[in-house]
Amino acid sequence: MRDAHESDVGAGGFPSWLRRERHGQGDERGAVAVEAAFIFPIFILILFGIIEFSLFLRDHVALSAAVRSGARTASAEPRMETFATDAAAAVLRAGTGMPFSSVDEMWIYEASPAGYPANVGPGQLPRNSNANTFTTCTSNCLVFTYSDSSFTQTGGEWDELEINACPGDVDMSNVGIYIRANHRFVSGIFGTSVTITDHAVLRFEPIPASQLLQSGQCKP
Repeated sequence: MRDAHESDVGAGGFPSWLRRERHGQGDERGAVAVEAAFIFPIFILILFGIIEFSLFLRDHVALSAAVRSGARTASAEPRMETFATDAAAAVLRAGTGMPFSSVDEMWIYEASPAGYPANVGPGQLPRNSNANTFTTCTSNCLVFTYSDSSFTQTGGEWDELEINACPGDVDMSNVGIYIRANHRFVSGIFGTSVTITDHAVLRFEPIPASQLLQSGQCKP
């Protein structure tokens, strides 16, 4: 008659309890592999999401800094012939954190009280219009495009002598800088690109007293 101990020994000379333990470990390893197969794609998605969001935020912050710098420069040069080109140069200096090759257009425009292009030419919106649109850049609006490390004017018109910056005038002109850029995604998981825009508006600084005696500096 076999004793109890001998009855627990199976084929291969291993006790049945040891075979059961090894079988249980195999089941656990299989479960871990299945869980990893589900979690790994989610982890990759989160990782690339963080990277893409960081790059998008970098471009957006750089764009915001660039338009504000351009507006500050333009507002300090009322009725100067170079106010627009100086503003474009300031945008380049301030926006070093973003690839300017992604910029579609930059507008330097006379802004309505709401901060949008006033388009004060014949048949266009009145100067005090609150229309919230960046669809048209014609009168008192200059279009710049980026090429060969600089911005070049490619459209629009704005006579600097039409800028009203007379001290004490309640209808002093505002200047706005608007940029539309195309942010490209690195991974392609969230698409190929997305359009980002920003604008900044400031009132022109009053004409210095030393210039007030010059002909045509202020409206009659």
